[in-house]
Amino acid sequence: MRKLVLLALVGLGAQLVDGSLGMAYGVTSTTLLLAIGTNPAAASATVHLAEIGTTLISGASH
Repeated sequence: MRKLVLLALVGLGAQLVDGSLGMAYGVTSTTLLLAIGTNPAAASATVHLAEIGTTLISGASH
């Protein structure tokens, strides 16, 4: 449960940076995932999967 809350907070923080600057979601979320102790390969896969979903929705809305 603790890990899930940390992952949600990482996503929230990265999305706040991305929403305010319009960029840096991948950099921010990868850095924060590594900071909480996530395996580098898992952090990369998680970020890329999230970016696929957000890009799909963004493309569909435009």
